[in-house]
Amino acid sequence: MDGTAEIVSAALGLSFELLVRTVPIVVAGVLIAEVLIALRVTDKIASVAYPVTTFSHLPRECGASFLLAFVSPQAADAMLVDYHHRGMIGRRQLVVAALINSFPSVVMHWRYLIPVYVPLLGAFGLIYFTILMGIGFLKTGIVMAAGRVLLPEVPASGPPEKPSGGALSVREALRASLGPTAKTLRRILGIMIPTIVIVAFLIEAGVFDAVAAHLEGAGRLFPIPPEGLAIVAAKFGSYVAAASLASGLLAAGDMTGRDIVITLLVANLLTSVVTYLRWLGSFYAAIFGPRLGAEIMILSVVLQDGLLLAAIFLLAWFW
Repeated sequence: MDGTAEIVSAALGLSFELLVRTVPIVVAGVLIAEVLIALRVTDKIASVAYPVTTFSHLPRECGASFLLAFVSPQAADAMLVDYHHRGMIGRRQLVVAALINSFPSVVMHWRYLIPVYVPLLGAFGLIYFTILMGIGFLKTGIVMAAGRVLLPEVPASGPPEKPSGGALSVREALRASLGPTAKTLRRILGIMIPTIVIVAFLIEAGVFDAVAAHLEGAGRLFPIPPEGLAIVAAKFGSYVAAASLASGLLAAGDMTGRDIVITLLVANLLTSVVTYLRWLGSFYAAIFGPRLGAEIMILSVVLQDGLLLAAIFLLAWFW
């Protein structure tokens, strides 16, 4: 009974922490979307992303969301949901745009990968980082090409229409956005809050730890030496721990640079599954809804990990 009480208490604490981290970001994303609509400046802001949206047959509104994803992926996805609820983008457009929005988070990996992996592993850390970036670019290119094939071409649009009553000030646009923002947030938060609470209970109950333990053993199925299994296990705890262990094995001559790179990619592949299930899956379901969120998450995992798996075996065969 005490154990159950501890799990409940820890889950409630984790739920609160996740909600505090997530809800303000989602609120900001929806509010920004509504303010941009009220100000009618979507064209100007999204012009930088025109090559991405035009090639992918996405409307210009998705360009503003893509740019916001470099700052906050969750806020950018909340913006897409708001556009979808307003009837500005369709379901397929939402899925394609959400998958493209995952690219900025891949690019921003440099903020924590380069300062750790390059000093510890030198050129091999840079090779590892470059491969991950290449997979991110390739994944986005595939999604853009799919959008171009599956989505109807968006008619070219002229300059934004001017409001009949004159342009709104930022304060007026903010005031006009509060009602639509509250309406959209009621739909999103009605799904988000129970989803995050359920995920927190699963985390504290050890469900995802059990999955991680099974995946650690799956490292034996990949073309890595026995010493590499320790790196895979360390990656489930921390990317810094994995890099530090790999650096020690490389310096001692127990593993070659080639084996280090392939092992780190395998560790990235296996830990990504747990990451999606434990954290990203809850955010996808909370923002997009359980069904659509699961669809977007599965497509993202299949694309990213499929490309990563191909890279692992290509390197093992040809390097």
